[in-house]
Amino acid sequence: MREVVVRTALLVGAGVVWFAGLRLFLQSGLSRTKKVEWTALLILVGIGIGIVLPLRDVWIKFVLLIVILPVLGLADVLLLRSGRGLSFWICACGFEVVTVFGAAAAARFLLDLAGAAALVPTVN
Repeated sequence: MREVVVRTALLVGAGVVWFAGLRLFLQSGLSRTKKVEWTALLILVGIGIGIVLPLRDVWIKFVLLIVILPVLGLADVLLLRSGRGLSFWICACGFEVVTVFGAAAAARFLLDLAGAAALVPTVN
């Protein structure tokens, strides 16, 4: 029961961060073409991850990145010195992480339904 609550909380939190990041991404100064290209790249990377890793490993790597997201945001603030705050970078990185791993989970789920094994077996 506790695992279901934790997974649900992580997914809801990730969804909130994803929507905030999506809003930032759509309001950015990038051209429509660049936005489509970047989104396509994120989805393709996710599909590649889904082909290579089993669903359990996709979930573990997703959780790891969500947990260290504040560290990634802090690194962006300190290294890039763009004048953007920590919450901006958490949302921006969160949008990318959730997009990639959402595509990975969807691809792996569909491949599992089709009976295709992951290229890298689960390591226990």
